[in-house]
Amino acid sequence: MLASTSSSSSSSSSAAADMIKARTYDVFISFRGEDIRDGFVSHLHKDLCRKNINTFIDSEKLQRGDEISEALSTAIQGSRVSVIVFAKDYASSKWCLDELVKIMDCNKCVVPVFYGVDPSDVRKQRGNFADAFAKHEENFKHDVEKVKSWRTALTSAGNLSGWDSEKIRPDSTLVDKIVNDILKKLNRGTSRANLEGLVGIERRMQKVLSLFQDGFPDFQILGIWGMGGTGKTTLAEAIFHYVLNGFQSYFFLENVRESDDQGTLSQLRQTFFSTILEDEYLYISTPTIGLSFLKDRLSRKKVLVVCDDVSKLSQLEYLFGGNNRLGPGSRVIVTTRDKQVLIQYGIDLIYEMEELYDDESIKLFCQRAFKSNHPTEYHQLKLSQMVLSFANGNPLAIKVIGSSLRGKTQSYQESEAKKLKQVPKPDIQKLLKWSFDGLECGEKEMFLDIACFFKGEDRDFVARIMEACYLSAYSRIENLIDKSLICVSENKIKMHDLLLQMGWDIVYNESPLEPERRSRLWIPDDIYDVLIENSGTKTLKGMLLDMSRIPKLELKAEAFVKMRKLKFLKFYLPSTFGRVQMKSKILLPQGLLSLPNELRYLYWEGYPLKTLPTNFDHPPTSRAFITS
Repeated sequence: MLASTSSSSSSSSSAAADMIKARTYDVFISFRGEDIRDGFVSHLHKDLCRKNINTFIDSEKLQRGDEISEALSTAIQGSRVSVIVFAKDYASSKWCLDELVKIMDCNKCVVPVFYGVDPSDVRKQRGNFADAFAKHEENFKHDVEKVKSWRTALTSAGNLSGWDSEKIRPDSTLVDKIVNDILKKLNRGTSRANLEGLVGIERRMQKVLSLFQDGFPDFQILGIWGMGGTGKTTLAEAIFHYVLNGFQSYFFLENVRESDDQGTLSQLRQTFFSTILEDEYLYISTPTIGLSFLKDRLSRKKVLVVCDDVSKLSQLEYLFGGNNRLGPGSRVIVTTRDKQVLIQYGIDLIYEMEELYDDESIKLFCQRAFKSNHPTEYHQLKLSQMVLSFANGNPLAIKVIGSSLRGKTQSYQESEAKKLKQVPKPDIQKLLKWSFDGLECGEKEMFLDIACFFKGEDRDFVARIMEACYLSAYSRIENLIDKSLICVSENKIKMHDLLLQMGWDIVYNESPLEPERRSRLWIPDDIYDVLIENSGTKTLKGMLLDMSRIPKLELKAEAFVKMRKLKFLKFYLPSTFGRVQMKSKILLPQGLLSLPNELRYLYWEGYPLKTLPTNFDHPPTSRAFITS
């Protein structure tokens, strides 16, 4: 910075300081010398302003004192990037050195420019810098720590990657490169303002960043895992922009699964490597990244990469080859709904997406539905509770439902909220259904069985029943857990209400108008109609009936003859239902002709007969579970 001895009035200095406090800057330029100001710095400042980059450059109106002024301190703190122009006389100014200490203490993005000086002279205080410090040490014998802090700041700044005027000529080219570099840096970074409206994101970011920073080797891969709609991509994107400044190159590989499905994964990989290696002519023609020169170039770069929405191990292997090809300090974030993808690739640093807290859910819903951060009327509070009991902390569901209710009448809002569990939102279902569509056939069947019949049941109990019906049931249950479609808490199988509704919707759409043609029945009225009309078909695989919700029912002897593929049959009464009424619910006045031989689980509370049909064949190998 120019060490001007010209004085200004106190009022002018104060006005200038107030002006600086009132605004923040994109770039702060630190330099010394009239010749630098009128030459190189003037061109740099002009080009930055031409790019609409808000740049602070010292005004001669700022009064010099013994310490760095409050105005300059404020300007440094409020700037996103600091450019330090190290010329031969820079270290002779104690004000410039004080600025430098402040800049380095702020830990902001710093761009050193070594203008006519050797970077090692700055780093080691040699040449002109040694002469300047000889004088400082003489003049500041009473303040050795100040001189020491100047040396430390120079060493730190000299160690940073910067621009050397001796290597890039002429000045116009140097200015162009510096301005482009600053533009890239300004386009990076996530500030608090950028996170506005992303409710709960900062809490999650802190947890992920703490995983990245503590006790792990220089090169790290982290997985973000969870069900659809929980905000995995949003979280990865926020972290990506937040930490960009510390990396040489960066790339956000978005929609990896979609690119694979569309056959464009090779183009995505090509763009990825061309970008991080800054090589527009790079071309990879082989399925694997086998060129040793390419590997060497990758291993020397500190890069940040996000692989978003990965669904298969093969996608990671195709994009990276191995998980150790990037340079020291590199970071890779992988988002997925399938935990096994992370485990198979050797990623053991995994963050499981959390549901929004209740206060976060209310805030997000109110922002979308009422343009406020909290309910301001009783109606709004009641509506929030209705919606959030359904969305259960899922950000996507809360946003979609909230937005659909904005600006509507109170009656409309309440009516829509009441039918949430009966009429699913297409936007939510489309996102969630991808997880189901990616399952194997047996896993799909098990998921629908759990959604319709076994949510909340003991895991071991469900596993035994599934094992009687499907091959490898135990491992398939693990797969459903890894794919975020079910979870286990206190050994009970749980399922998010959105996924539960998706499962019901899939079964309902098998035959919306003819329940007997669906694979599973759990709605009492549908089951009653099928049984009373004796219209069951071989497509039926399971039936779950709360007998307290139907009137007395007399079944014909051949009631189950047509249901040849029935595997699950449960007629039950809630524990609060009167035991006296129990036996009058379902009657078999003509007896029971048969039960399906495919039946693997039979629970019939108050079964009215003393024996099962004689032709019901259930050998030990079928492992049927029968309760009467």
